[in-house]
Amino acid sequence: MKNYIVLSLAVITFFTSCQPILRTVTGIKKPEVESYKSIENYIHENNLPIKIDENYFLTKNEDYKSLAKFRDSLFRLPDIYLFNKQGQFIEENQYCTSLKIELSDKPNQNYYEKILKIDSLQSKEKTIKNLEILMNDKNGEKIILNSNENIAIVLWAKFLGKKNKKFLNDTKQQLENTDENINIYFLNIDTLESWEE
Repeated sequence: MKNYIVLSLAVITFFTSCQPILRTVTGIKKPEVESYKSIENYIHENNLPIKIDENYFLTKNEDYKSLAKFRDSLFRLPDIYLFNKQGQFIEENQYCTSLKIELSDKPNQNYYEKILKIDSLQSKEKTIKNLEILMNDKNGEKIILNSNENIAIVLWAKFLGKKNKKFLNDTKQQLENTDENINIYFLNIDTLESWEE
């Protein structure tokens, strides 16, 4: 019993003391409360491939839950929410994972172009309109996106640190490198000081 307690304490100490080390190695920072201006400065300072007028924000803290629910509680960050020209959400599944692996050896074939054409991945219930209500522009105004276009909403956060640049550059290149004409928007999910307590 004594050995079990010592082992348990050792494991707890290891994991709690390694968290800052893991964040440092992966480039992830401790999340801080941000402003629209601090996000804009971060984009410019780090030369991220984001146009300020195509970068949106969550409207309030509770929107994290709505975002997770939209993705069936599989909230990932960074992530991409893809919508077809009918405004339907493209629900990625296990098949999509194997397709990504299969296409990784074929640079002339684009993953996003393929999944936009698969009928079984198109959600009738989840649409771009469901996501729009969670998003504001840099002035705090609601946004309306054209649901007659293919749309990619790329989720990112300042606290992801170094991980942002590679993910955002790679993602933007892959989305632009299709014959499907996908409009790319960015959704920053950092906690904002403009949110009410």
